[in-house]
Amino acid sequence: MTNGYKKNYHLEKKFHEFKDLREMVAYSAEKYTDKTAFVTKVKTRSADGTKETGYVNTTYKDFHDQIGYLGTALWELGYQGKRIGVIGENSYNWILSYFATACGLGVVVPLDKLLQKEELQSLIERGDVSAIFCDKKSSSMLKDIMDEGNTPLKEIFGLDFIPEAGKSLAELLGRGKALVEEGKRDYLEAPIDRDTMNFLLFTSGTTQASKAVMLCHRNLCSITYYMDCEELFFPDDVSMLFLPLHHVFGMGGLLVFITQGIKNVFCDGLKYITNNFQEYGVSVMMTVPLLLENVYKKIWKAIDKQGMRPKIEKAMKICETSEKFGIYLRRRLFKPIIDQLGGKMRFFINGAAALDPVVAKGLNDFGILTVSGYGLTETSPTISSETYRYIKAGSVGKVMPYVETRIDEPDENGIGELCARGENVMLGYYNDQESTDAVIKDGWFHTGDLAYFDEEGYLWITGRKKNVIVMKNGKNVFPEEIETLVNLLPYVSESMLFSRNKANDVVLWLKVVYDEEYLKEENITLEQLHDIFDKDLEKINETMPSYKMVKKFFMSNRPTVKTTTMKTKRNDEMKKIQEELDERGL
Repeated sequence: MTNGYKKNYHLEKKFHEFKDLREMVAYSAEKYTDKTAFVTKVKTRSADGTKETGYVNTTYKDFHDQIGYLGTALWELGYQGKRIGVIGENSYNWILSYFATACGLGVVVPLDKLLQKEELQSLIERGDVSAIFCDKKSSSMLKDIMDEGNTPLKEIFGLDFIPEAGKSLAELLGRGKALVEEGKRDYLEAPIDRDTMNFLLFTSGTTQASKAVMLCHRNLCSITYYMDCEELFFPDDVSMLFLPLHHVFGMGGLLVFITQGIKNVFCDGLKYITNNFQEYGVSVMMTVPLLLENVYKKIWKAIDKQGMRPKIEKAMKICETSEKFGIYLRRRLFKPIIDQLGGKMRFFINGAAALDPVVAKGLNDFGILTVSGYGLTETSPTISSETYRYIKAGSVGKVMPYVETRIDEPDENGIGELCARGENVMLGYYNDQESTDAVIKDGWFHTGDLAYFDEEGYLWITGRKKNVIVMKNGKNVFPEEIETLVNLLPYVSESMLFSRNKANDVVLWLKVVYDEEYLKEENITLEQLHDIFDKDLEKINETMPSYKMVKKFFMSNRPTVKTTTMKTKRNDEMKKIQEELDERGL
């Protein structure tokens, strides 16, 4: 028994691979017809000015039908074969626009809502986007871009508003419904080639300018099927769509939830996340390390504040003993902890970056199934993942079924570049054959990540090939390894390891972003915290070979520059670090 679940549910017998997203949604509409697919919160004011909150439940049949209506309306406007962008906060209308474009119309280009004007304009131009769905927040910037006339953008559709010189999604739905009822079926019956580009995704560009990844229906449907075969969900699960859906990790999760008939809800914002857990009875969430590590720290902080650590540690031992006899008690014994997360939370799926092994094991020990996976936009995204059957804290699980992997040029420890091939691997980079040929060689996609497999077949990512710091003695230092240890300290929000040259030596430095709340709660000064970290770093260094020891550090209250999936943009951050070091005269 693992995490209270049977050893093998034989999920591969319950699911099959769909040929495209249209078939996937049609299947779910038939199987889960009146089951709620999406819950949308609506806030209004009554006549007397009182704030009121309501909820709109969209069934799986509604979702299927509305895709048809919206696609038909866009078809009438002449957008078949065109590139249509989608930008804005996660919402049902965002999802509807994405699916309507991809399921028989043209190419969907999901864009990051946090992009600045120049970046957004560049991607619209590079992606040849002729129309875009956007929310009110993005509309002003997009109107400026369109009016300037330097891009192919000709029309703006409002997701949650009526554009001045455009159409709202509600208006398009109404028009499309009328057309379908009149018998218009051009969009509904338009052929979908599962092997041509229907999705154009821009990578987050952590180390260089973003690339445009071309994906097809085969890519997304194959990896959805593999995930269905491995990850365990239940009919009454409720998923919170927390990750940005323009990113393939967030969208990949949604596709799995759709095949499983799960109810999906939306987060009101990071500071409301615990309230939303309670409000909707959330049981499943795709997430990133930063959130889980903060959750874990807060749980232990509350435990220590109440003087409950001895009792919790005793309960852990009871659980370990009882499980030897097949008795699973964790969710019962740690119910007060689970109640802090809304009472229903049972499954966290971590991705985008490595999760601290202590946090991963700790959450599983509390009875919340917590798994980590690994992948890239170029692999749609998943290459490997832990599952309810296969968990080893610190690893990224086992390779997905039907995906092949190998380690290229392994060193004496078996560490080398991870390569993969399978139906999930991208078609290539749009308009960039040189970059495509650099990463896809003889049918193998070269990930750029260094990794090894242990004796049980678990995959371990040791670091990004481009991030490796080569010391003067030729030894390699993986920043992620040291950062993971530092980030576990209760007063550290995040950290970044970097190197500076000094005479004929390479010196390892750390930027340590401290938690300002910790200073207040513990009533200590920054100077005192500096001394505390100095001693903690000494202990960490004692566990390292001499070439990995961090010699210098500085404390900062400035968060690192990040992508929307909370990965540090190391090149951009290095410029900020240099500015900060110059300010301090270091």
